[in-house]
Amino acid sequence: MSDDFNPRDELYRRFRLALKRPVGERFFDEDELVEIYDYAGDLNDDYVQSEVLFCGARLYPESQALAERRALYYLDTTIDDSDRPSPATASFLEDNPDTTSPIFDIIRLDLNRPDDAEGALEYLLTQYEQFSDEEMIRFVQLAMDLDCYDWMKANFDRLRKMNDNEAVLLYEAIHYADERMDDVFVEKLAEELIEVDAFVVLYWQMLFRAQARQQKEEEARATFDSARSLAADEPMMQLSLAGDVYNIAPYLFDEAIDMVRTLAQENPSEFAFTDCLCALLVRSGRTGEAVSVLKKFIDSNPANEVAMRQLMTCDLSDTDKYLKRFSEATGGEGFPDNVYYDLINKLTLNSIHNSLIALVEQFGNLGEMDANEMAAYIEALFAKGRYEKVTAVIDGYKYADAMFMLPLKGTAASFAYMVSLVKTGRHDDALAHYDKQRELLENMLNEGPMPIRMAVRCLLNLVDRIHQHPADDKMFWDYFDVLNYGKF
Repeated sequence: MSDDFNPRDELYRRFRLALKRPVGERFFDEDELVEIYDYAGDLNDDYVQSEVLFCGARLYPESQALAERRALYYLDTTIDDSDRPSPATASFLEDNPDTTSPIFDIIRLDLNRPDDAEGALEYLLTQYEQFSDEEMIRFVQLAMDLDCYDWMKANFDRLRKMNDNEAVLLYEAIHYADERMDDVFVEKLAEELIEVDAFVVLYWQMLFRAQARQQKEEEARATFDSARSLAADEPMMQLSLAGDVYNIAPYLFDEAIDMVRTLAQENPSEFAFTDCLCALLVRSGRTGEAVSVLKKFIDSNPANEVAMRQLMTCDLSDTDKYLKRFSEATGGEGFPDNVYYDLINKLTLNSIHNSLIALVEQFGNLGEMDANEMAAYIEALFAKGRYEKVTAVIDGYKYADAMFMLPLKGTAASFAYMVSLVKTGRHDDALAHYDKQRELLENMLNEGPMPIRMAVRCLLNLVDRIHQHPADDKMFWDYFDVLNYGKF
């Protein structure tokens, strides 16, 4: 239970306090340092793990257990996103060539992955009678790194006998089984873990996932209720449960909505709860209610960037009002540049025109916008039928020539500009624009890849229409909508 005394946590906290004192006053025995190191790893506390190793090197330079933790530290410290160990790992092993133990052997196999992975794992098992908790964890991780999940399952009973703390093996294995959606095995492991400790929410959550994915609705409902009850004081676990309902148990939407609504009310400034509630409402077909909930959150938290980004995907007609308040609440800073341009791209790709227009007009500099940004803005204005605005913006844009030269986007901007010119009675200006772009378009038509050539062909068809229907053919041009933007 959460209120129980945790000796590992107490030891960890005592070490943290010791770090504030002179080095000579830090007294911990070898076993304590190993325990602190492993617990800090559970907490992802790299700082404490490093300090444990420094302290251990001073107090117990010959310690085998601490040498193993140094090797693990190097192994877990990657240099990129590849999840492969840093070169320091190999260097450390080269400097300790005669050191042998389950940990060192596991690391050597991880560094030099054998062709016969199952044979290597089998050989390693025959070398040792028992594994410590950390050794068992690393061995299972190695089996997964070597893509030997089926071998691990087939030898599960053998692994059980190699560690007295069976929960360690069960806990480690259930995560890999869950990743592979091996639901029969997940259900079996979860039930065993619950027998070990029935008060751990995660075990019930794993059981719920397995049952829900197997379409065991009645069992899943009962398990969800148990997990929800146990997580009453753990908001993030409730949020995780709601995420599972969202993905795999639609028959529990009402229960999950009630649960998350309470969390959102109890945490009015934490958007994660409101975000989850809105997602569940949308998935339940209650989009209008979701928008209302989102607006209410932003009313109370106008500077919340993530909430504003979500609101913009709704493409509301009053987005500009919320963006203005967002600007005021952030001292005029608005979105960081990378977020701003990411939003421009996302809104354009998803045809979210109201929000894109509001975003650009609140935070863009119409005179200095780059060509790609302006092309997106023009497309949104055109889609909303704001033809006079399209012509006014382009006529006043000093980088218009650069914009029209963009592949695809430039051709789309030319199309929007020419149609807008004709719709606003500027028939001759539309043809004059085409004449100015003729050479560039002809080169694209002759040399460009198919998507660009098709875009140019569309523009040439428009020119034919302009020649066929003069400006005074108001009926034709009023209803001209070949891209079906009228649906917006």
